[in-house]
Amino acid sequence: MKDVEKFTYFLPTKIVFGSGKINDLGDLVKGMGKKVLIVTGGKSAKSTGLIDRVIKQLDKAGIEHVHFDKIVPNPLATTVDEGAKIAKDENCNFVMGIGGGSPIDSAKMIAVVARSGGNCWDYTNVGGGKVPKAALPIVAIPTTHGTGTEADPFAVVTNPKTKEKIGVGFDATFPTLSIVDPELMVSLPSNQTASTGMDAFYHAIESYLNLNHQPASDLLALEAISLINQYLPVAYKDGKNIEARTALAWASTAAGICETLSGCIANHSLEHPISGYYNITHGVGLCATGPTLFEYILPHVKERLAKVALTMGAPQDITDTEALAKMSIELLRRLQKSVDLDVSLSKIGVERSKIKSLAADAMRTMGGLVEVTPGNLKVEDLEKIYEKSF
Repeated sequence: MKDVEKFTYFLPTKIVFGSGKINDLGDLVKGMGKKVLIVTGGKSAKSTGLIDRVIKQLDKAGIEHVHFDKIVPNPLATTVDEGAKIAKDENCNFVMGIGGGSPIDSAKMIAVVARSGGNCWDYTNVGGGKVPKAALPIVAIPTTHGTGTEADPFAVVTNPKTKEKIGVGFDATFPTLSIVDPELMVSLPSNQTASTGMDAFYHAIESYLNLNHQPASDLLALEAISLINQYLPVAYKDGKNIEARTALAWASTAAGICETLSGCIANHSLEHPISGYYNITHGVGLCATGPTLFEYILPHVKERLAKVALTMGAPQDITDTEALAKMSIELLRRLQKSVDLDVSLSKIGVERSKIKSLAADAMRTMGGLVEVTPGNLKVEDLEKIYEKSF
């Protein structure tokens, strides 16, 4: 128990989970303010009718709304600034993010900039490292089972000029309320089901391998790994399977709690420059580098990867730790293949000539996650992992 003698557990978000819970929205947000800025992407919340349902409940609760629908995948810091100006000009009391990670992450940073001032990029480690004094209250309504942003303080934004993609997180950016309703996820297309499901998988496994892992995150990480391994192929084939959607929704939230308690490791550092420069879907990028990273650090995480293998269905009669550790990577590749994410960097369009600049970007912008990765990785190691991922 030497490695769990000291840890901190902090999660101030109220999470309301279950099918149909979106119907309680009006009652849940009463008292948060008279006017809300709703933050979404341009299409899905409208096409599914979700935005109309939300507005109807807000009207019933006597809450005015302003709808900001300019969020794109890999959200831009400049768009956050635009949303924050609207929130301030319209005197909004709280912010509501509806959709995948992009709208909810944007809502978090809109809440910060609207309340604490400045520009979004000021709050990143390369843009000034500003710490917000406060943020407007945040409501998160995820429609994907991937980012876990409903259960963590993190937001990821991209600088459109430099293409740098950086994660930030503060006590002020924990959602006040998160409504996780699996019924909102049944319309998720198969490709997004796969990529968001694997995003959650990597949150879980990376937190489990993180040098800062702790008892609560270990339990939740293995739970999420097990559920995603079992149910992601099911939901990929049958998106309307509510049992699978519910399992994946909980796995994503559990993995988000893992991010809060322990955090991710170098796979997220490696991926961010890829989606920052090439606008690749985040979960796809993680799949391109994840198995290679784990192979690279295997000598330092054998016991933990062996436990992962058993969680993913390795035969119980295999007891050799090294054999199980290697099998965990085989099982991970099998899972990715089952949802058509057997990808490499070359397959997703990354140029080999960019390896050095990508590795330098990963270390400069997300070096904190490299530091908590077993194996004492340097920028040269990141270059080797990129190379092996081709």
